[in-house]
Amino acid sequence: MKPRRVDDRQDYYYWEAKKKGYRSRAAFKLLQINGKFGIIKKGYSVLDLGASPGGWSQVAVKLGAEVVAVDINPMPPIEGVTFIRGDITKKETLEKIKEVRSEFDVVISDAAPKITGKWSMDHFISIELARAAFNIAKEVLKPGGNFVVKIFQGEETGKFQRELKPYFRFKKFHSPQASRKRSAETYFIGKGFGGRWRPKRMKSDQD
Repeated sequence: MKPRRVDDRQDYYYWEAKKKGYRSRAAFKLLQINGKFGIIKKGYSVLDLGASPGGWSQVAVKLGAEVVAVDINPMPPIEGVTFIRGDITKKETLEKIKEVRSEFDVVISDAAPKITGKWSMDHFISIELARAAFNIAKEVLKPGGNFVVKIFQGEETGKFQRELKPYFRFKKFHSPQASRKRSAETYFIGKGFGGRWRPKRMKSDQD
């Protein structure tokens, strides 16, 4: 488990996670995202990137999904989850994923860099992790599938959004209520993946 933050004892979602058996308060972020956007449904196959300690995987299983979880760090077993230990920035990790399942209805990533305290560096690394997650998603996400990825906001946010927008019918950034108020994290929500091509922008597309 990640070290507890100094203010966790005053944090509502920290205690709710302990009460409800989730491994991290981040579980509520996915629950809130899913409640608003309907990303995961019963019977879906979900790829959870940067999964450890497993809060998002727990939520996906609770929602009725079959889950493959990936992280560079170990993760205690979760019933209904196949765990792969690997670095999402490495090609061999993609190959390991494909050995387990070649296509997914949903790809989610709550991966974050180790915080250095240098904001611009943390932002750039978070963007690179998000790009790595999307590079995997482009290879395994079914046409019409959904994608959720975390970034830290900064000067590269707009560029990253422009890179992803052509691939999805619906796309926007969203910060769930469970994100800490002082946090600059936000999530790209993409629905209706267009496959391995760049579909023409339609008038009905939402930004």
